[in-house]
Amino acid sequence: MKDGDPQETVSVLKDGLFKGKGAVVSGAGTGIGRGIVTRLVGLGMDVTGLGRREEPLAETAEAVKEMPGSFRYQSCNVRDIEALEAAIEEAGETHGIDLLVNNAGGQFFAPATEISRRGWDAVIDLNLSAIFTATKAAYPYLKSRRGAVVNMSLSGVERGSMGLAHSIAARSGVLGMTRSLALEWAGDGIRLNCLGPGTVVTSGLSDEAARALLDGLLAATPMHCETSVEEVAELTAFLASPAGRLMTGQLIQIDGGAHIGAGLHMIGAA
Repeated sequence: MKDGDPQETVSVLKDGLFKGKGAVVSGAGTGIGRGIVTRLVGLGMDVTGLGRREEPLAETAEAVKEMPGSFRYQSCNVRDIEALEAAIEEAGETHGIDLLVNNAGGQFFAPATEISRRGWDAVIDLNLSAIFTATKAAYPYLKSRRGAVVNMSLSGVERGSMGLAHSIAARSGVLGMTRSLALEWAGDGIRLNCLGPGTVVTSGLSDEAARALLDGLLAATPMHCETSVEEVAELTAFLASPAGRLMTGQLIQIDGGAHIGAGLHMIGAA
């Protein structure tokens, strides 16, 4: 690992922290999901990864095969209720669930007047309903382990965003659900939190238009910096660790101040 590598600079949790623990991570084949899997397996956790496509999941498996924990994966469309429930149950019976990371999600930019009902429903299903399904299915396993849930959200979700009415509605719903379940399940020892990453650079931000959008987002971020996958992964692991035992019902912004600056919500959809 080279000096200055983000993983080197943000890795603060001790080796072997999650030995004997189990996790489920959705959207585990790419980006933030792969980064979270990598960190959890590196800390000794047994992780089940879910994703729509088998190829990127297999690539994640290859990347972590020499690490202390273990990784198994299952192709699963999280919008398929029965398939998602079955995948959660299988993971719970295989290695238990100390941590559920609801990372799978997606949206498209469009003015509200151009969002069809079909498009609206697809985004709500993926970013809200699927999270409820997974979290409810994981409940008995989380209860038995006094586990944690981390729901991936957006920077500035409480402020709204131009061109993302559907996604903001879904993710605001997730925040409300997270806080409601944090109250309902506190007696079971289950903690639930949301993370709001800032601008995370992925392979999808490679063309000229995407690069222009990225530059605008970074310029609107008070610290003028992107959020690394490794930083999101480390914070996710922290929330599952004993150090995070009193943190629940939170929206934690890891975004260089984007949620208090101009930020994503002021970037137009055009």
